[in-house]
Amino acid sequence: MIAPRLLKMISRFARECGLPAAACLWWFASVATAQPVLYEGARLITDARRPPVENAAFLVENGHVVKVGKKGSLPAPAGVARVDLAGKTVIPALIDTHIHIGYQKELSYAAENYTHDNLDDHLRRYAYVGVSAVLSLGTDPGDLPFQVRMEQEANGGTLFRMAGRGIAAPNAGPADPALKPSAYGVTTEAEARKVVREQIARKVDFIKIWVDDRNGTVPKLSPDLYRAIIDEAHKGGTRVVAHVYYLDDAKDLARAGIDGFAHLVRDRELDDEAVALIRKQNILVMPNLGLAQSRTYARPPSWLDDALLRETVPAAIVARMRAAYDTRPPAVVQAAQKTYGIMRHNLARLNAAGAHIGFGTDSGAAPDYFHAYNAHRELQLMVEAGMTPAQALTAATVTAARFLRLKDRGTMEPGKSADFIVLDANPLDDIANTKSIAKVYLRGKQVDRTFSK
Repeated sequence: MIAPRLLKMISRFARECGLPAAACLWWFASVATAQPVLYEGARLITDARRPPVENAAFLVENGHVVKVGKKGSLPAPAGVARVDLAGKTVIPALIDTHIHIGYQKELSYAAENYTHDNLDDHLRRYAYVGVSAVLSLGTDPGDLPFQVRMEQEANGGTLFRMAGRGIAAPNAGPADPALKPSAYGVTTEAEARKVVREQIARKVDFIKIWVDDRNGTVPKLSPDLYRAIIDEAHKGGTRVVAHVYYLDDAKDLARAGIDGFAHLVRDRELDDEAVALIRKQNILVMPNLGLAQSRTYARPPSWLDDALLRETVPAAIVARMRAAYDTRPPAVVQAAQKTYGIMRHNLARLNAAGAHIGFGTDSGAAPDYFHAYNAHRELQLMVEAGMTPAQALTAATVTAARFLRLKDRGTMEPGKSADFIVLDANPLDDIANTKSIAKVYLRGKQVDRTFSK
């Protein structure tokens, strides 16, 4: 039985969050009465920066990791349940810090798809592949994303973080027409500062800006305006992430105090000055290799047959993608290959220099650039670009958690949320093994991976 005082606290929490009291009560009761579970026998990667624990044991109680050690070394509390994970590898759940959620529904990609049901569907897909938190960057209009953020916090699914509506020059935000109306278009410093204050008042997790002329087709957000945005955001204790394309813009944004780049520089290779600025300012750089790499093929790529992709992406989308590759002009493919080569070089250069490498996929930024599966393909592309499997996993766990200020995520250490993936093979041997998913747990509960596409 829940004490009356505690019941009042739960009811107050429900009112403040705008959630049904019954839902909060169910969540609290399920956590408070959760049976302790001892997982034994797996190779445990507690933190990708350190060697794994072989033949490990870890105790989970009330949704959190309580103890970690070797099998047979942990005292088991009374009533503990045991789960045998012999032959498996356990890694912390992944965190994707750059997505655009809610716009694709089956073959349709449109603003009207941004509904509660569609957001929920996309977040369930992320949970399915072992992504415990996502950051949607600047394409989330209205009240709905704030409601979903609260619900995901309460219901135990993939955490949802977002930047609300991003900021750009008029009609110069996201590239796709369906996404464009979601961004504010500003022309004066006063207007830019006002928008930032409004977003901060709504408690967005970040401010997103676009600094790109889309191959000369739109005006860029000017230096005066993005300096004002960064200044106003920092005054309000909020960080700013920039969509960037050109090397010169990246340098100036670094001098202006930007906190993160949502993309690599793509017009040319980084020079010494740019690398030094990024390192000095401790700017997080999200490689976002997947979308650019997907455009480098003249024929359908083999990963379209990947089992995990087919489990999480509707067959109609896969079929349309496959057909699109057969009609791509050679000049378009060659241009994409050149751009992607620059991106790979720049990631390798930053990684070798010890820069702050983050993790994001840009999933949902364009039609048929699907959610969830891309997180695992992005890891593979980062390794192919020169990172070690441990470095790529660190970017997608420890670094991503720190960037989102999720102090209880990113590793499998005592006190952390029990968010982990059980794999059939070791990703430190081959990063593609992150796709060999046996089970996923979020906040100590096994994720139901039987939903229909």
